[in-house]
Amino acid sequence: MRRIPTESVLYLVALVLACACVVGGVVVVQQARADARTERESPATLAPSEAEQARYGEALRAAEATAEALVNIDYRDPEASFEAVRETSTGTFLEQYDASAGSLVDLVTQFESVLTGTVVTSAVSSIDQDDATVLVATDGTVENAQTGQDAQARNFRILVRLGLEDARWLTDDLESV
Repeated sequence: MRRIPTESVLYLVALVLACACVVGGVVVVQQARADARTERESPATLAPSEAEQARYGEALRAAEATAEALVNIDYRDPEASFEAVRETSTGTFLEQYDASAGSLVDLVTQFESVLTGTVVTSAVSSIDQDDATVLVATDGTVENAQTGQDAQARNFRILVRLGLEDARWLTDDLESV
């Protein structure tokens, strides 16, 4: 019986190990590619559907409408300004707003206040089937008897909470942030 030389055995072992490393490397690369593909295609990273984009847009527009109404008040027609807020509101916020509107109209008229502003930016913080939270930033000015009719900057950051009622997003709470 002939003996196989040690060098041949070592050569064969080295060859098998090299093949195993190549196969292992190929498997690792394929797994990494599959993981990356799965991550790219997961629901969390897929582009939102057109319907979802439309829902986000509707919530943004509703929050922006409330914010615009809040930062545009003119003592010469305060009811129009307050009605614009009412049209975009519901629930507890609407009740609280209505309860304070009378005294706010008196103050605006007494001090001849003109508050003008625009929405600078807004973003949906969270949204589900019937609730949304939107952050809105506004820039504007106020002129009144106390400012000597000089325009003073008034910038607001508002967290608007919306509820979906009869297919319309309406403000049901807001807070300054």
